[in-house]
Amino acid sequence: MIPAFAQRRTQWSSPPIDDIGYIPSKDLMTWDDGALVDLINEMEHSRYLGWRNFEGRWRRVLGLDTTFARDVLDYGCGVGLESLQYARNENRVTVADISGDNISLALRVLKLFEVPAAGHWLIPERPASAPSTMRKFDVVHCCGVLHHIPNAEDVVKALHSRLRAEGELRLMVYSDEAWRIATGTEPPLIVDNHPKFERYWQHWDPIGGYADWYNAERLESRFGRWFTIEQYEPLTEHGEYVGAVMVKR
Repeated sequence: MIPAFAQRRTQWSSPPIDDIGYIPSKDLMTWDDGALVDLINEMEHSRYLGWRNFEGRWRRVLGLDTTFARDVLDYGCGVGLESLQYARNENRVTVADISGDNISLALRVLKLFEVPAAGHWLIPERPASAPSTMRKFDVVHCCGVLHHIPNAEDVVKALHSRLRAEGELRLMVYSDEAWRIATGTEPPLIVDNHPKFERYWQHWDPIGGYADWYNAERLESRFGRWFTIEQYEPLTEHGEYVGAVMVKR
């Protein structure tokens, strides 16, 4: 059974720390400044100098080093690692998450690195109900998040409305190859009634209770009415993570 939204909010209040595990954001908020900075530096090293950033693809495809002075929404910000990358390039970053604890942590991380956020948004169960005062964005960055959302079409439709003309939705998602690696079977059209569904999501993220897979065809069939795929590329050597840049129609 797919966990209810409130349950997922609780589960994802322990965001993933690359190559370390899952630590509650409330606990991380009790760490002193030096220890938290050290953790973020270690996480940067793991993500951008390790297997996730094969041949520099993660940073290149997601535009972490080529995006400047734009309005960016980090949708599912977690600890704020990728928010930090954008904020360092003078982008105006709004951190967003379903967990208020994660938002508090991401805001603190940005402040510690002296690149404060432009704003924050606690994502509601119905993402279309964004505050009418929220700014429009040039980029929505959604890293490691969309594949954990059962109602992904509703979310992408809502994000489309938050983007300016020709704005970009940048995704890191689990691929069809991720399903094959985890289960040894071909990926099904509907994941949650497959007998190896639990094996799949636990293999990649042992909390959260839900994970889907994507390839270019699946992105097009689900979200093509709102976005055009401009770029699609495996980020890892074995293709379990893929990056996609989708431009608003």
